[in-house]
Amino acid sequence: MIASAVIEVATARTVPLICAAIFEGDIEVWDLRSQQKVGEFAALFAPGAKNLAVHPDGASVVTGVCASGSIASYKLPNGGLMWRRGRMTYPAWTRFDSSGRCVSWTVDRKRVERADASTGRTVEVREDSVDYIEGPLGLALTVPSTAPNYLLRSDHEISIPKLTFAILDVAFGSGCLCITESGGPVRCIDCLTGAERWRYVPPDGSHALRLHYSRPDGFFYGVVWQYQKGLFRHLARFGPETGQPVLVCNLKSWDEAFNEPTQQLVTSAGEVIELGTGKMVAELAFPRREYPDSYESFLKEEGFTE
Repeated sequence: MIASAVIEVATARTVPLICAAIFEGDIEVWDLRSQQKVGEFAALFAPGAKNLAVHPDGASVVTGVCASGSIASYKLPNGGLMWRRGRMTYPAWTRFDSSGRCVSWTVDRKRVERADASTGRTVEVREDSVDYIEGPLGLALTVPSTAPNYLLRSDHEISIPKLTFAILDVAFGSGCLCITESGGPVRCIDCLTGAERWRYVPPDGSHALRLHYSRPDGFFYGVVWQYQKGLFRHLARFGPETGQPVLVCNLKSWDEAFNEPTQQLVTSAGEVIELGTGKMVAELAFPRREYPDSYESFLKEEGFTE
């Protein structure tokens, strides 16, 4: 089959900019306002470990290859190399903090390393952690490697029970955060008390992969994937009081990213979708390539897993 050659996408948090990673390793940079490609360069990148993160202001992108133990940072939009790190064991889940001053990644699923985003020098190592996700107003969620609870840092530390073996995404809202776990529910947690405000349990064989909080309308959004049936995904909107889901639109992609300034979802197929209406307002001209006829065969052949 012929489909998009883009395998992962990531957006900047404060500007309408997206980076699209091609399976062979190139990075394309797109302006969502003009819907034009503004940069393209070869990068140190391989899919499968979520090693694609865009600086909140769109100043740089950090990519990685877990098999070679390498992470690198490039200026945007033209790809000048800022720094490169190597000799790490399975670096994965790369992400910027809310300020853009630090970038972090997980090493060997045992510790989180935080580095200066401009130099790549280590500023902190958090042992016994799989992930460290920073939100607004000093909030942060620690995902421990072995302990049974997540730890939410606010004015005080709050324990949140783990329900499954892996966390997939976190989105911070107004006084709350949403958590989605592999094979598990989406939970909305009060940031002051740790109380569960609501819970959405997807159908069997499904879970939410991505989460986003929309400040203009006060809703959480999520990309829900029927992982037991293959490539069936949809965008859902969760009611703020009950979490009752509403299907916004179906998707034809294998990766997606939310862009906050435009309140749009951008997919690996090049679709640009308005969150409020579910309408596709643009289609980015991503390159295309030939794949095996079944998505499952592609995953097996290339060693790529969600």
